[in-house]
Amino acid sequence: MPSSVPIHAPPPQMPGFLIPSEDARPLKDTVAYLLERDRTTFPGAQPVSFGREHLAELQQREYYMCEKTDGLRVLLFLSFIEDGSDFRPATFLIDRKNNFYHVEPAIRVPYHKDPDDRRKFLFNTILDGELVHDQYPGDPSPRLIYYAFDALVVDEENVTKRGMDVRFGKLREFVLKPYAEWFRKNPSLNVSHLQPFRLKEKVQYQSYHLHTIFNNILPTLKHGNDGLIFTCKNTPYQFGTDRHILKWKPPHENTIDFKLRLGEFPLVDPEDGEEGLIPDYDAIPAPVQLLVQHNNNDYRPFAVLALTSADWNVLKSLKQRLDGRIIECYRSPAGQWKYKAEADGTPRWRDDKKDANHISTVNSVLASIEDPVTETDLLSHEQKIREASKALQKRGLPPNTGDDEKEAKKRKFSETNGQH
Repeated sequence: MPSSVPIHAPPPQMPGFLIPSEDARPLKDTVAYLLERDRTTFPGAQPVSFGREHLAELQQREYYMCEKTDGLRVLLFLSFIEDGSDFRPATFLIDRKNNFYHVEPAIRVPYHKDPDDRRKFLFNTILDGELVHDQYPGDPSPRLIYYAFDALVVDEENVTKRGMDVRFGKLREFVLKPYAEWFRKNPSLNVSHLQPFRLKEKVQYQSYHLHTIFNNILPTLKHGNDGLIFTCKNTPYQFGTDRHILKWKPPHENTIDFKLRLGEFPLVDPEDGEEGLIPDYDAIPAPVQLLVQHNNNDYRPFAVLALTSADWNVLKSLKQRLDGRIIECYRSPAGQWKYKAEADGTPRWRDDKKDANHISTVNSVLASIEDPVTETDLLSHEQKIREASKALQKRGLPPNTGDDEKEAKKRKFSETNGQH
């Protein structure tokens, strides 16, 4: 990654109001109904870490590529609220813990079939994307943007069984274009108190445009970036882990999300006349363990978080609960696990996640750390990926070799196996 990439604003906090679990049940049922699922768990797809074998995968299937935004990944649910005899838009955000947040004022997307009728709006639509803070020159405050990169449901149509090319096409034509045109015709709406955030397209590139994205796109981003995402053009949207969505990170960005467990604080003599020893809560507890998930609610120690006195002072200064939180960490060149720090030195907490990484994910990240695919490796394969992609485009889709049936079985297994 270029060293000249500026430091951007940290990922935003979740906007809106958290809906109590019991009150959110009808919304979860609606989402499951729209997606034709028999489960109400979080339906978002999860990528796999990019390994050396994926350099060949990019030559065997067509992939889209986009920058991996360092933001807050959420699903956007465009719905409606019945108000007497009237209906009005309602906007909900769904985080990876499957919490629902009600965002007001609502995002209004004109209805694509009649975009000039102000009474009509798009609803029963579920998008996948990232909330970020974009920093513009001369503007002291970052702007909150939702970059949409996929669609699950558009205008009540479940598109998860379609390829990425179809899903993204519907996202662009039925959501983003009418929305952008509405803003163009109504510039007075472009103020923060009338829109909680703006919708924008996460631009997708052909997988072989690697020099372009490294040299021209990443250095000019208005928000943080920590890698690339490759999404297969022709495979369906997979609930849970999707082996056809590849997450590439430069070696220094390969991180693991652990659950933090504080050990015992050292005992000291209070020297105030009281008998016995008391815990010294100013000292570093020992050990500070990093836990990974093996099965549901089965957490096991993986490593110890390396903390200096300065690090511990930062943690204490937060005056927040530390034990049990999800914390993002990297492995230093010396082999120590350190927390990933924000620009102000505070840890990158992953409060948007219910669980730490599963041991399978941890092993995948470790493989990337031990034998990383570097930017140079990707660039050196650009021509091969280009030639293979062009050949695939000429041939069209290969005949059905049973992959579709296998994918359907994997999809069903991921549901029943609790991979969500």
